[in-house]
Amino acid sequence: MEAIGLLIIGVIGYAILQWLLSADARTISSENIELLEIRINDTHIDEDDNNSLTVKEIEGKGRCPISRTARIGFITSVLDKTSGEYEPVISALEAFQEPNSVVYQHQIEVGEISPNQGFVSWVRLGVILPDILQPPYGGRREMVAILRMVDLNNPPPITHGFDEPEHPGLLWQQSLAFGWTFNEKGYREAAEHRDEAVALALKIGVAVAMADGNLDDKEGETLKQWVQRAIEPFTDEKKQALKTLYNEAMKDAYTDAKNNNLSLSELTARLNEIGEKTTKYEAIELCFDVMAADGVADKDEIRIIRKVSEALELEIEEIEKMRDQKIIVLDTSVSDHASIEELLGIEADWNKEQTKKHLRSEFQKWNNRINTLTEGEERDNAQRMLDLIAEARKKYA
Repeated sequence: MEAIGLLIIGVIGYAILQWLLSADARTISSENIELLEIRINDTHIDEDDNNSLTVKEIEGKGRCPISRTARIGFITSVLDKTSGEYEPVISALEAFQEPNSVVYQHQIEVGEISPNQGFVSWVRLGVILPDILQPPYGGRREMVAILRMVDLNNPPPITHGFDEPEHPGLLWQQSLAFGWTFNEKGYREAAEHRDEAVALALKIGVAVAMADGNLDDKEGETLKQWVQRAIEPFTDEKKQALKTLYNEAMKDAYTDAKNNNLSLSELTARLNEIGEKTTKYEAIELCFDVMAADGVADKDEIRIIRKVSEALELEIEEIEKMRDQKIIVLDTSVSDHASIEELLGIEADWNKEQTKKHLRSEFQKWNNRINTLTEGEERDNAQRMLDLIAEARKKYA
């Protein structure tokens, strides 16, 4: 999915992500409005002249068709119906995935609603991001969005976009069709090389975990959970085959790392040869997850991630967007773990003016972010980043 790079570059920033995941619904008591109807409205998010993201908002208006008071939420799934049968659609971003799979899902909470309450004007009830979707095959595809109203105190299970129609927590649902052209291969097309590419990503993840010479329990659990999510959409037989392949990949990488035989250059060269851009970004995201597993930003892990990103020919600005999402929950104290330069992404070969420019950009970014955070660990970490920037400015004055 070529557009995944576009998204991670920064079109989906922190504030925009929060907006996409939040409700735009306001209810009002009225017995006179018609029953709920929905529509798809296309909008665009532009960060600059080069980056634009299409957002398909599912909007609703009317009285909610419920017979009892309930804490209401809306869940959006997307399926591919081009072949005549409904097939799951994968999401490239974890924030828009089902809890236990990589299949697309968007959920918002509206709140407690009683019978005869509804929406007197069009409000956002769901979101679809076509640029992060991967259907079974590329090209022009016929898609269907399913919007479900659910009781959040008793939500129906939704697996691969399908639900249990008789579940009491499923209060209402309706579907809307739309078309979209996908420029990259679908997941069935890419399956042949995908399996090997994911195995390579895991080996790179092991390399990050072994940066200090050890694979601790939290890092190992992060790798295992990533494998579980990667294999979840497939049949039991395929799952078992992939699990065996990926476990062997991790074991081989661990042994090679212990013997100093794990070659990042070979791994990245092969991933460049067979992997699509989405897999490369997944590899980097896994690296950051492994880095974050112990709650500390380690200097050797940061160096490896930067080295891998450059070898995979990914723009450093893109990676910094991903890094920021992870570092916000990490201990960013300067210690043996990492230096100011490593934490702030200052390159050793930069001159003073380049460093100052970078620090101005970092200050603006973290200063804007801290204003969106409530009291707590994330705000404290953001403040530490601002303190580090102030210290670096003195150092490079």
